[in-house]
Amino acid sequence: MDLLSLGIATLAVVLSLVTVVLQRRQQQREAYRGIYEILMSEQLQRGRWLISGISQPEDLPKDRSPDSYLIYRPLGWFDTLAMYHQRRVVPRQWVMEVWHHPLRDIRSGAKVMLNDHLKRRHDYAPWLYLWPLLAAAVHYQSRLPCCHPQDLVPAGSQPPSEP
Repeated sequence: MDLLSLGIATLAVVLSLVTVVLQRRQQQREAYRGIYEILMSEQLQRGRWLISGISQPEDLPKDRSPDSYLIYRPLGWFDTLAMYHQRRVVPRQWVMEVWHHPLRDIRSGAKVMLNDHLKRRHDYAPWLYLWPLLAAAVHYQSRLPCCHPQDLVPAGSQPPSEP
């Protein structure tokens, strides 16, 4: 009888642990999906493109212009994604697999914006979680075809020639 009770108790503990793990994964998916949907919104995509076009301080939009507000929003959301990434709220692999190219694209523009911000306001540096994520994205190599374009060409065929 004691052995049966011990077996049932062990099974209950195992089921509880499995339930906790499954709930955590579901929460991770929901958190990631929410941020993904926001980052893919038309407005934030436009902001990312504006950031990608910044290579020097002269490229920055006028302060308090509509475009200046557009470029701050994606940086804030990427900072949130980076915080979730760092604290393992969302799986690191998902973040890097999906966002490594957009993060690379905004890196230099974000640095120009940071330097401009520090020049005007010396009290704090914004987007503290974002910088390590941007650095990690530079060196990240996905197994997906985006980082291996040669895998997109079927074996035995020739890639299209340039016109």
